[in-house]
Amino acid sequence: MFTHAAADLPLPDGIGMEPAHYSLCIEASRREDSLDGFTLLRLGPYTQTRHAQQGHDRITAVLEGRETTLVLGYRVSARVGPFDVNDHQLFTDPYEAGSMALLDAAVAEVSA
Repeated sequence: MFTHAAADLPLPDGIGMEPAHYSLCIEASRREDSLDGFTLLRLGPYTQTRHAQQGHDRITAVLEGRETTLVLGYRVSARVGPFDVNDHQLFTDPYEAGSMALLDAAVAEVSA
């Protein structure tokens, strides 16, 4: 399994495992590593970790220099994590809309 992932190859069919899924959460917190905050946007599922990481990198680049001014009083950051299928209704499909447009809409909603 790991050698396929390292070589960027899909897993062979019939190995007895469900495909792994990843998510990207954009969060606003009062202090770094603080639980005093909220989730702005949940994107997922990403079927490959590299897709989730690419989304993370794009959002992090957009946030650079704006992470403390986007939502007044909060620091906005993104993190990659596992996708919990039980919470699927909380997530937005990253392949259906642009992540930057979704982030802008989430910030506008919080700021309103």
